[in-house]
Amino acid sequence: MDGRSLSRRTILQGSLAALCVPAAADAISYPISQAESFVDSVGVNTHLSSEPYASLYDRFRALIGASGIRHLRDELRASNDLALWSDLFETFGIRSQMLVSPSTNTVSEMSSYIQALGVSRLSAIEGQNEGDSDWFMANSAARGDWSKTTVDYQRAIYEAARQRYSASLLPIVSPSIIDWKPDDVKLIGGAASYCDVVAIHPYVQRGQEPESRDDYASLSWYIKNIRDRFKPGAPVMATETGYSTIIRATGAGVPEDVAAAYLPRLLINNFGAGVRRTFLYEFMDGGTDPSNSEHHWGLIHNDGTPKPAYQTIRLLLQVLKGANEPIAPESPFDARIVQAPAATRCHGFLTRNGALILAVWREVRLWDPVAMTKIDVAAEPVTISYDRLTKISYLRLSPNSTWSAGDQTSGSCVIPVGGNIVLIKFQRRTP
Repeated sequence: MDGRSLSRRTILQGSLAALCVPAAADAISYPISQAESFVDSVGVNTHLSSEPYASLYDRFRALIGASGIRHLRDELRASNDLALWSDLFETFGIRSQMLVSPSTNTVSEMSSYIQALGVSRLSAIEGQNEGDSDWFMANSAARGDWSKTTVDYQRAIYEAARQRYSASLLPIVSPSIIDWKPDDVKLIGGAASYCDVVAIHPYVQRGQEPESRDDYASLSWYIKNIRDRFKPGAPVMATETGYSTIIRATGAGVPEDVAAAYLPRLLINNFGAGVRRTFLYEFMDGGTDPSNSEHHWGLIHNDGTPKPAYQTIRLLLQVLKGANEPIAPESPFDARIVQAPAATRCHGFLTRNGALILAVWREVRLWDPVAMTKIDVAAEPVTISYDRLTKISYLRLSPNSTWSAGDQTSGSCVIPVGGNIVLIKFQRRTP
């Protein structure tokens, strides 16, 4: 791991945080959230001062702008070109969550950076990234005691930020630890008083599905063993998570088309569990070495060409994006999943134009990390009933997919659903 960059690696559900569609005896209930809140929960890691971002910046700029992603996580360095971050905000509304570290900036430099860039262009400041990494522990900035240095630095940045900015204006995110070293969270417990949000890195360890319940893989495991050991019940962000698209001998990593199905599921699964924001790792591949998994975590290849996962995330955000407006229509949609196969998941989103969009999928495994083979999952029928005055259409979330019209007259529709999310849109018919 290159210590000069990041390692490989709650919900803003608005006023409908607790609202679910009532379920009939044989129906599946589902939560409904504001679509805008979900869109605002999606972020991605970048390294704008490093390759390949630096030499392909124009390509990166075009792709990140088209993606619909509104939050970047990157390192704060005194040498950063502030014009890049300003341009991303002014052109696309993209805000930055800046990682700070005693290895890259002093507290004074951090304060000067915030003032020079403008706090409106930042979404948060985050403390030391994975201080228990071999690189940081060996760095002179750690002063021979990584945990004490991490806690002392967190206190200093928190106190400096609070002299000027409230928590609502500039949240301070906790330091993080390596995903598979949960006991290290005890060593930085003193930093809990100096953060507003807890950072976790909930990577699946062997290419499991996003809804996995395995230890060292499930979101609930990371929340219990890291967040709750550090600051129980606090708001939480997944500041690094994702899938490498190089298959390793250990079974970790997944094929690109599997990542394209898994990553949108991961984002909605995290959102539904209360994660305030999820930052995928990362936007661009860090290299091209087929034997180095660290090179292949991106949504975009190292040469700037999109992977299928970029396309599915862009499509998901494109469908759901919208301004922050009231989300309760004058008369609610009566859309019910009345019959579905096992492990069917659903989350409903209300858009600014009054449409209800259901994201429906089955939390099935599409990759066998032991046999290191793809699993062919046949789509199975999901039956939905709805008001006959409703117009229905659906879209399977995969690259180059198109909308299909549902039955517009019977008030019931059968839609095949497998391991890829299907977006089902309900709109009022115009008189």
